[in-house]
Amino acid sequence: MEAINVAKVLGDGPAQVRALKGVSLSLRGGELTLLMGPSGSGKTTLLSILGCMLTPTEGTVHVCGNCVSGHGAEDLAKLRRNQIGFVFQSYHLFPTLTAADNVRLALDVRSTRDKHAMTKANEALAKVGLAHKTKSYPRQLSGGEQQRVAIARAVVGNPSVILADEPTAALDSENGKAIMKLLVEIAKDADRGVLVVTHDPRLVPYADRIIHIEDGNIVREQSREGATQLQDILERA
Repeated sequence: MEAINVAKVLGDGPAQVRALKGVSLSLRGGELTLLMGPSGSGKTTLLSILGCMLTPTEGTVHVCGNCVSGHGAEDLAKLRRNQIGFVFQSYHLFPTLTAADNVRLALDVRSTRDKHAMTKANEALAKVGLAHKTKSYPRQLSGGEQQRVAIARAVVGNPSVILADEPTAALDSENGKAIMKLLVEIAKDADRGVLVVTHDPRLVPYADRIIHIEDGNIVREQSREGATQLQDILERA
């Protein structure tokens, strides 16, 4: 996935805001990338554009080598279903469906309703450590377990990109670490890139790359080693 000179204007007249100001970035297979920035920096807007939920005012987005500019709503929806998995801060699970049914729903929208769909859902739950919770409802799961179900739902269709918006923000420290370790494992697939949007510096050690955004601009990009060294210096100062 790649964004090239992406700008986004929100609102009209005096309330108009240029949320993104010519941003370029790429996601690489086999990597977990953090997109970090304070509230209002434009990171969620950029995530929505990368996820083909918002159209950029300027610039282009490429997914799996294909430019999505000019695509209609139906084509963009198909692209999201087939190539992009989403993980959100709030888990967006259906309370009346079991964990397995919540995961299988991602296959249903891809028109994968054969007899193997439930098997695939159960396998995805097993990969996130929830083989024993397939028949549990969201109310019977902890916050960390609900987020694991959401991750299983995101990966069950084998998308090329996982986009995660503050996936640990609603979790305690231990569950947050477990979720990040899980995303690191998912990112080891050379055919899949993982982007995590966060403002939490504690997630830096889990990333291969860290991209910093402020006021709608990418201000710097670091490797995990460089970011960790800087963090150590700041903590000692």
